[in-house]
Amino acid sequence: MSRRRRLENLVSEIEERDEKRTRAIANVRSQTIEVDIADDLGVVEVSGAGRLERIELDLDNLPYTTAPALSASLLEAIVTAEEHAQELRQQALDASRPR
Repeated sequence: MSRRRRLENLVSEIEERDEKRTRAIANVRSQTIEVDIADDLGVVEVSGAGRLERIELDLDNLPYTTAPALSASLLEAIVTAEEHAQELRQQALDASRPR
């Protein structure tokens, strides 16, 4: 096989891997992750990119908590959702790598 042909094959392989990785990341970013807020206080939602999309509080349960407890629970749920989004992105990257 000529050197030119080997280089063409290599370029083709690299482009294919890049396209596969791009599709995998786009797929993850289009997903949403929902995490319940502790004590049935609601739910938070982040995008696959880790961006906070929505906070929904259960107004019926709010009277049974305090502002500091709500803040801590809300922060914990957001961090958990963002970490999960990061894990999904990393899994997509790992899966798109050549073996």
